[in-house]
Amino acid sequence: MSEAAPDIMAGNPFSTRSIRPGRIPPLDGSGRPLCVAELLVGLERCGGSAALVGPHGSGKTTLLWHLADALEARGCRVERVRLHGGRSCMALMQAVVHGPRGGIVCIDSWERLGWPGALAVRWFAALGGLRLLVTAHRPGLLPTLWMCRTSTALLAAIVERLPQAGGLSSSERDVQVADAFRRSAGDIREALFTLYDRCEDRARDLRLAGPSRS
Repeated sequence: MSEAAPDIMAGNPFSTRSIRPGRIPPLDGSGRPLCVAELLVGLERCGGSAALVGPHGSGKTTLLWHLADALEARGCRVERVRLHGGRSCMALMQAVVHGPRGGIVCIDSWERLGWPGALAVRWFAALGGLRLLVTAHRPGLLPTLWMCRTSTALLAAIVERLPQAGGLSSSERDVQVADAFRRSAGDIREALFTLYDRCEDRARDLRLAGPSRS
């Protein structure tokens, strides 16, 4: 018997609601779940401030927000800042200057500050007794807590956790995942965008074809 096709008409499983940070547990480069508690122990060993390092689309932001949630659950005061322009830089400086002693500021896209800006933020944070947890593309001023890496196994593990396993039958999943990973040059986020577009194309073709024949 042939394998039944997943019901991709029910909605695109690669949509933002399914893949946004927080929806999928943090995974390592092989697709295995990361232990957040162990990472928090590692954060303390780093002196309370550290960086999550890796290339574009390697899961740094997802891991950062999971760690932020875990820190809040432990009673820590957490400020979250995603750097993307002048206003976000101002928000970061306010968080660092006025943040409560012992709190932690989670900063996505740390490298956008540049070397002088990063030095200034680290200095103000140390002055106010604040810790920093940041994402960066390469090691730098802060100790590296975790190196984020990608692989086809990681992409496959993410797809398997999506609704209806990404709308892909098991017979086509490996081929689609490997091709999307190759086309995106290892960028998991871009690979998921590619799979989103392909799912939309399949749904459109099914609509145009009309009801399937029994």
